[in-house]
Order: sequence, then C-alpha cells, then structure tokens
Amino acid sequence: MRFPLMRVVCAVLLGCLAVAAQDSSPKRVAQALPPTSTPVSATVPLVFGDNRAFVELSFRRADGSIRKARAWVDTGGGWLAVTERLAKDIGAEHKGAPFREEEEEAVDIAPPAVYLGSLPLDLSSAHVVAKLGSDRIDPGVEAEAFLPARVLMHYQAVFDYPAGRFTLARPGVLRPEGRPVSSPIQKESGFPRIEIGIDGQTYSFLLDTGAAYTMISRDLLERLAAEHASWPRLTGAVGEANMLGNNDTDALMVRLDKIRWGPFEIRCAGAVSRRPGVFESYMSKLMTDGIVGAVAGNILHTFRVEIDYANGMTYLKQSAEPEPSDLDSVGIVFRAGTDGTYDVASIAGKNDGIPQCAVNAGDRILQVDGLQVTGATRAALIHALGGKPGDKRRLVVGRHGKQFETECLVRHLL
Repeated sequence: MRFPLMRVVCAVLLGCLAVAAQDSSPKRVAQALPPTSTPVSATVPLVFGDNRAFVELSFRRADGSIRKARAWVDTGGGWLAVTERLAKDIGAEHKGAPFREEEEEAVDIAPPAVYLGSLPLDLSSAHVVAKLGSDRIDPGVEAEAFLPARVLMHYQAVFDYPAGRFTLARPGVLRPEGRPVSSPIQKESGFPRIEIGIDGQTYSFLLDTGAAYTMISRDLLERLAAEHASWPRLTGAVGEANMLGNNDTDALMVRLDKIRWGPFEIRCAGAVSRRPGVFESYMSKLMTDGIVGAVAGNILHTFRVEIDYANGMTYLKQSAEPEPSDLDSVGIVFRAGTDGTYDVASIAGKNDGIPQCAVNAGDRILQVDGLQVTGATRAALIHALGGKPGDKRRLVVGRHGKQFETECLVRHLL
C-alpha cells in the first residue's frame, strides 16, 4: 500500500509510508434517502478479499441520488480517502490546492454524506481527501474508498469474518458477544492495542484489519527465529505477506508455533518482519502504549471480532486456525505499479532443492496461466501464483522489450 494519507501504518512501513471491479462510468441511482428517524446501527455484507475487509458504502450527491462504492475498512488507517473518480462523481468540493505526500498526490475535500446501509457515518474526527490520478485507492486493490479508524472509533464495530457480515452501531447499542479482551483505544488515532503472548512473553500489537499479513519488528522476529530453529522461516515476503514491493525482498518470514490472544491459542500463524523502529519508535506514538507489530487478516479472519471503541474492549469468537499452506506459491515477490502493472522484485529464498522460478528482478509479469496480469487485482495475481506444492504455473514475462515463457513449480515455502 502506497498512499500514506489514508493509511498511517503503510506510510511508515514503506519508509514514506478477489473483488469485482466497479463500472468505469457509474450511473446515477435515484434512491430513497435514509428514514427521518436516524438509525443507530447497520449490518452489511463483509467481503474478505486479499486478506482484508471490504464493504459497500453509499455516498449521497447534492441532488439526493446515491453513488455506491466499495471501501477498504482499516482499524489501523488514518485519513478517509476516496479516488479522484469517486470524488468527481459525487461532486466533492476541493478545499485548497493539491499537495504531494511522497510519490502520490491528493487534495482535501469537504466531508461528503456517507452511509453504511442506512446509517449515516460520523466523519467529525476524519480528515477527508481525494487521491488523484487513480481509479483504485491503492495499486492492485479493487476499492474506491478507504474507511479508517477515525470513523470507526465512534461506534461498536463487528467484523464477523466467518459469517461475512460487518456491523457498525452507536455505543451501547449492541450486546457484546464472545470472550472479552482488553483493547485500549488511542483517543486521537482511534487505533486499538491488543496483547499477544509469544513464547511465554506478552507483547502489544495493533489490531489491524487493513493489513493482509501479521507484522512483527525485525529485531524481535529474528530473536524468536534464532531461539526456535524448528520454526519455519523464509527470506522474501510472498503471497499475502507481499505488501510492500521492493521493501519485501529481504523481509524475514517466520511461522510461529503458537501464540495466545486472550483465552485463545492460535497455531501456525505466519508473520513478516518490518524494519526496526517502525512499530517501536513511530507507531507506538499513535497507541496507548508501545507496540512491536500488527495482527492482521491472516489471523483475524479466523475470528468474529467485535471492537467496543468507547470502552476499550474487544470480544472474540474463534472459528478456525490459520492455514499452514497459506503461502504455498511459486515464490515470486512482486511490486504493483499505479498503472496496473506488476514487476518481479525478487524470488523468495528457500533451500529445499527445488529449482527456483526462472525469472529475474525487473521482469514484468504479463500472464500466469489464463490470467492477463496487467490491470488484474493483487488478490487475483496472488491466487494465480499459488496452488498445491508440485503444481505447475506457466508464466509469460517481459524483459528488455521481449517476451519469455517459463514454467514454475508451486512450493511449500513456509
């Protein structure tokens, strides 16, 4: 993820830090406005794709018509952001001149009228921006809006991953369900902090629905790997852990034997490293106390997660364990471009005697079996590169103006 304005975590991690496509020419839909008596809660389908949570929001135009858009829901996100196309289509008023954040351009906009179902969302704490120059809120992610912690913090939020439902409710409306665990909320950022037990020690983490894979500070992950030689490890972030492109080439990955979250024991969860200081020095300033990482979609999707922001509590129901084969793939670490292209960043290293995929850093991935890669979603590419160990994948790559075809084996990498 590369748009630091909407996602504070990703801005830091970068050093600047499969869902259906929206119609390219959205039509005006004449729909009834929400009822006169303001609703206090709403439940909508939760789409779990790319190891992240997505929901549909409704944006009301000045003429009363409704424009629907898919939004990426992120408990670790900062600003509420929309794409330039969505901003134009709802007639959003620009506030000031465009500005740049690292490599991307944005402009402040007046807060629009936004609804989850019939529930009008409280944007009073949110900084609202339009991301310029792209129809996607982030390269490879099929969403037009970004729903961050500074909106969620006004509600009880239920991510019912197993049932595929998402609920927002005004404080005190819902009767909590599940086992309670403490999750103190930082009042300015809205970020929830949770405690995770690893190898007999307790560490603080960000509860992060917007990240695809659980992240741990490199220093700590290296120490855990050194102390547990039997825990599988890998150099290079692959699959859903491949969130940062070039910054993923030397990332350390470790499959943790078991961790504990409140009363729940979680086995075989994978984690990817982030450079020292990202969490300890920077992100900790946005939390109620110091953290060493973020618990993300590869773990969260096995739970019903209910966050009571007003009372700093989270309620959990566990339905499954993380899948030990979640990173089985041909081992390509890729980077996504804002133009819809995907390039090889590196090949993940594993000494298993199986020949690595014969592609080079800098190659452009054009096709994987039947998938035309340019313009595809990140989730679609990850799925195409994955499979069962021993499966073969036919890749077409571009290199120095020529196209090459190669066959790669799916491997159990972690």
